[in-house]
Amino acid sequence: MNKSKNKKKYSVGYKVSFGLFLIIALINIYPLVFSIFCSFKGNLEIFQSFMALPEKLRVENYVTAWKVGNIGKYFLNTIILAAGTLFISGLLGAMASYILARFRFKAKKYVYFIFIAGMMIPIQAVLIPLSYVFGKLGMMNNYPMLIMLYAAFCFPLTVLILTGFMNSIPTELEEAMVIDGAGIGQVFFKMVIPLTMPGIISVSIFNFIQVWNNLLFPLVFISDREKGTISMGLLAFFGEYSTNYSASMAGICLTTIPIIIAYVLFQEKIENGLMSGAVKG
Repeated sequence: MNKSKNKKKYSVGYKVSFGLFLIIALINIYPLVFSIFCSFKGNLEIFQSFMALPEKLRVENYVTAWKVGNIGKYFLNTIILAAGTLFISGLLGAMASYILARFRFKAKKYVYFIFIAGMMIPIQAVLIPLSYVFGKLGMMNNYPMLIMLYAAFCFPLTVLILTGFMNSIPTELEEAMVIDGAGIGQVFFKMVIPLTMPGIISVSIFNFIQVWNNLLFPLVFISDREKGTISMGLLAFFGEYSTNYSASMAGICLTTIPIIIAYVLFQEKIENGLMSGAVKG
């Protein structure tokens, strides 16, 4: 009797939890489904019934989105910015995390706090002073500057995740390499980096999403349309007096696909990296 009661209680709790998670999943997936349906409709059809299925698949909306939004060019520009940001934030973040995880010095806790405190600074709070400084220095429309700016805002999360991950790596492995005559550079690049790769991949996905979705930085620091990003391309569909909603929805779908593909491909490594970094060995 006790076993049957416990089983009944567990099944009710399981069903309630499953129902709540299902509702949350539907709320999160609805905007994507809505965008996909509307991307195959015309503007008039969207306003008539945005919940209904498209009467006719208007594939030309994607062609319009690709041409008007200059998606191809902006796609390549964003990939360049994201690749540079991931390389710099990943390499420097791994170096800083290794020092915080393995070296002992008096100001270690304060340095770590300063890194993590960067996560609490909103981007909007630094736009005006940064635009003033970069304007005075003549560094507007500058990709290297924008990459360093992206990397600076990705740095706190990178240090947070990689420091926890490196703390889980046994120190005996490093000691064995040092006994064999390896220097700190060899230990870091030949042993620590390969072992930390799941954590680096995990944080790189989050940083990639942050760069891909960022609109404020390119909108403020990039005035040359040829150097625009994918988020700036979506603004082309919104005019002063009219808006091409169907093409804009198609553009949103085109810009969302890379994020979904990246997460699907690296889902297991992202979860393993976060879980491994959360447990100190």
